[in-house]
Amino acid sequence: MKKNSDFKFIIIIIVLLVLAVLGTLQLVNKKQSTLQETSTTADSTTQTTEAPVSVIDNSITEPSTTEPTTQVPTETSATEPSSVPDTSTEAVTNPETGRLIVEVNDSNWQLVVVNGTREFPSTYKPELDEIFDTGKYLDARVAPHYEEMYTAAKQDGIILTPYSAYRSYERQKNNYNHLTETYMADYNLSREEAAKKAATVILPPGTSEHNLGLCMDICNVYDSFVNQKEYTWLTENAYRYGFILRYPKGKEDVTGIVFEPWHWRYVGVEWAKQIRDSGLCLEEFLDMQGIAY
Repeated sequence: MKKNSDFKFIIIIIVLLVLAVLGTLQLVNKKQSTLQETSTTADSTTQTTEAPVSVIDNSITEPSTTEPTTQVPTETSATEPSSVPDTSTEAVTNPETGRLIVEVNDSNWQLVVVNGTREFPSTYKPELDEIFDTGKYLDARVAPHYEEMYTAAKQDGIILTPYSAYRSYERQKNNYNHLTETYMADYNLSREEAAKKAATVILPPGTSEHNLGLCMDICNVYDSFVNQKEYTWLTENAYRYGFILRYPKGKEDVTGIVFEPWHWRYVGVEWAKQIRDSGLCLEEFLDMQGIAY
């Protein structure tokens, strides 16, 4: 009986030891699992904090590790205007008229030459400003100078009434065609002959400074204007404000235009003084200076 009791006791001890060992193994496995999860979480956190790889045009580029630099804008120094502007343009001829096409730009507008052999594109339209409240307009770069000249003349008792200023391409075309037809009827001329005669008085569209907004017919368009005090004042003072007599007497063969004492063209103060002192018309002056036009 005693032997059976001892045997049962030993069995119980063995069972308890086995259970203890199994419990210890479970604790160890659980601890290892926790450590692995912690390590995995740490690795995942590290990966999400890394800079992402950017993909551009299917090519992989490493992200920049340097801070972006802010570019400080540099001031551009204003360039002094050239004493001799580049007025030359690429020689392109209008196949319909046979005239050279002249491009008008910021570098040549003051001295640009348009005449019976040179025209500007019909698409060119200057920015305009009204002369006081007269309903007459000039190129916005010219208008202030005419107003300044008008004010100065008025102080001397001279009224430089704006008679004809900017004319659109279409209006110039209508005026020219009308005069051509008038000459055909009055002088029994062919259209070609009448057009040539009309061109000495009203230039074809695209060849007139009025279409550019650079000139003003002052007071009237009569030959007798040469005897008026307004003309005398202009010959003595217009250059001070950048204007020249564009079609002087005796220069008809050069300009292709009859003497027009009323027609005054803006070229800028510096050039106006030099042209006046030279006694030359604009074309002659540019040739003398070696300025291409």
